[in-house]
Amino acid sequence: MTASPRKPAALRADTFAGLTVALVSIPQGLAFAAIAGLPAVHGLYAVIVGGLVSSLISGVGRLNIGPAVTTSSMVYAVLATVAPDNHENWPALAGALGVLVGLFTLAGAALRIGRFVRFVSRSVLLGFTVGAALLITGSQLAPMLGLDVGRPPTLLGLLIGVGRHAVEADVASISMAALSFVMVLIGGKYAPRFPTPFIVLALSSVALRVLSQAGLSTTLARIGAIPRSPGALLTPWFGGNFTTDLVVGAGAMALVGLIQTLSIAKAISDKQGARMNAGRELAALGAANLATGALQGLPVAGSFVRSALNEVAGARTRVAGVIAAIGAAAITFLAAPLAAWTPTAAIAGLLVATAVGMVDWRDLFRLVRSDRHDRIVLLTMIGCVFVMPIHWAVLVGMALSAAIFMRRAAVLRMTEMISRDGREFRERRIDAHTGKSAITLVQIEGPLFFAHADEIADVLAEIFSRKPSVVIVRMRRTHQLDYTVIAGLDRVVEQFQRGGGVLIVCGLTRAMRRDLIERSSFGARRPELLLTTGGRVFGSALHAVELAEQIVKRRGTDGSRPLMRSVRSGAKAEGAESSDRTEVGEPVQSTADGPETPLDGGITK
Repeated sequence: MTASPRKPAALRADTFAGLTVALVSIPQGLAFAAIAGLPAVHGLYAVIVGGLVSSLISGVGRLNIGPAVTTSSMVYAVLATVAPDNHENWPALAGALGVLVGLFTLAGAALRIGRFVRFVSRSVLLGFTVGAALLITGSQLAPMLGLDVGRPPTLLGLLIGVGRHAVEADVASISMAALSFVMVLIGGKYAPRFPTPFIVLALSSVALRVLSQAGLSTTLARIGAIPRSPGALLTPWFGGNFTTDLVVGAGAMALVGLIQTLSIAKAISDKQGARMNAGRELAALGAANLATGALQGLPVAGSFVRSALNEVAGARTRVAGVIAAIGAAAITFLAAPLAAWTPTAAIAGLLVATAVGMVDWRDLFRLVRSDRHDRIVLLTMIGCVFVMPIHWAVLVGMALSAAIFMRRAAVLRMTEMISRDGREFRERRIDAHTGKSAITLVQIEGPLFFAHADEIADVLAEIFSRKPSVVIVRMRRTHQLDYTVIAGLDRVVEQFQRGGGVLIVCGLTRAMRRDLIERSSFGARRPELLLTTGGRVFGSALHAVELAEQIVKRRGTDGSRPLMRSVRSGAKAEGAESSDRTEVGEPVQSTADGPETPLDGGITK
């Protein structure tokens, strides 16, 4: 906290900010309940209960947690999938969903999962945002046109339903939705601190009620009565089975919610020069979801809009969030009779304006132009939203992103290091001449895990088949060495040693050397040939070459092959570029790995 809530100035600032956010959160609660296909009051309970509980626990004063457009769209997809023909049971299902989301989030806090959020790519987040915006727009087309097309779980189903009934569109609904859409967009652009959504819905409610009292009939649908007490709202607790879609949907929602909440909390903390406690924020989010789920409210997450408004309005501490929740409850209780007259078309227009504003279009175009893999993830997620519920689309996008990440991270590069005057080395592609000298130096770069065991063994076996006296394997640029790789090495090295060959491994960390001694036969037999890296540039490699020369000198050679492949002899043999490499996987740019990093394509000392 940047100021004590007991100070009058801080309390005044928090009170003003809290009431400002309350005026914005009420129409958002109504609107997000409409996205989820639930009665409006379920969104208001999420605003009040979620905001109050989270503010009492959170350590980021300006963070506002409550119903969010992203999670609401996922709630709709889950409910429409789990109970497509049982709408009266949706509130109970939403409550069960909220409790599951809360439990998953609290488990994530206990497991410190916040540390891994950074591994979720920007393409996944942006793809989800665009997909949610499309789903929101598609789900609101029917109320904007005054139609009832049911509640299909996919965007394609929504569009087909609207298309079949488009000729039945209601002019009054279209006009109301268009007016709401334009006013919210203009207000958001030119008066961001002004509670435009609240004013728009209030004016539309007053207008509809005045028309009704004047005896003028209208075709505009309205949200209906809002109960003032929880007892009047609650349906029996969910008593059905926790289906795969319900559990998977809750897991995906918890993941999206924690990513969104931690992103907002970190941005706020960075601005204030404070340190965010991810575990505490996840505990606040999980507790808020448990509380709202118990009252059958919408699952909650951090809100970009309300958190930004909190900051603009001058909030200083989390007291602002408490006041926002209490203020929303008071306003809802007093204005419930008028709120019942809110036209669903006005809410639909507000939601479409929100969907347009939630996408960072500049970031979207930049990502589409930048990287092919990010573009694939983005377009795949958007395409999935058309044909499957959005919680499955999120999982597909994350799985695809993880696969691309592993493909990039798993790139293995093997090159031959060619000597120049015995003191300098140049990288060269492994080719048909590698292994034909008495001493062969091979460098391996990348993580050595089970996926590369066969590739490494095959390449080394091919080199060993040319019967060099000594093969040096430099592992200075590797980061791990698992048992499958060690077992593969053991197999081919044993055959090489039976033929009289000697293997020296250099550039090892102490842990890697210990693993080779304990888990490999060749390491246990000749531990003196396992060399750890030191502070001197290419120190262990030069030491390995000296050992190899001593071994060759003791054994003697027939003079039919050079001692070690050199830059000059390599150029004569093949006339190829010395910077070429043999790579397993997709080639990527080499990165620095400490004091022994050579310049690609150049000479390294």
